[in-house]
Amino acid sequence: MMPVYSFVCSKCYESEERVLSMEKADEPQFCKCGYQMRRNFQADIPHAANDYRRPIHSDSLAINPEQRAEHEKLFPNIKLDDQCRPVFDKFSTHEKYMKDCNIVKERQKTKPRGKRIA
Repeated sequence: MMPVYSFVCSKCYESEERVLSMEKADEPQFCKCGYQMRRNFQADIPHAANDYRRPIHSDSLAINPEQRAEHEKLFPNIKLDDQCRPVFDKFSTHEKYMKDCNIVKERQKTKPRGKRIA
């Protein structure tokens, strides 16, 4: 029996599970739209099953309090906290919300191994 791996498209955020041998799990995977997919390691953790360990209150996606009613109408399943920050308990819900709002998440810059950044 081969393992199932989860991938998310870097452009359209489409998620997909693929059955691959362990040797092919690290090979580049491509979405239907043609862009490379990245591995969704959080979804691969059996006990996490796509859930965050604790709810995430997104400061960067906070809305103006005057827009609260409109937000609740458009996104009834996304709760807002008292500071009008959306609260997410699942990675897939978070990604879908960003896609529905046309928000593109840029990859974080990481330093090369063995190099010091001053």
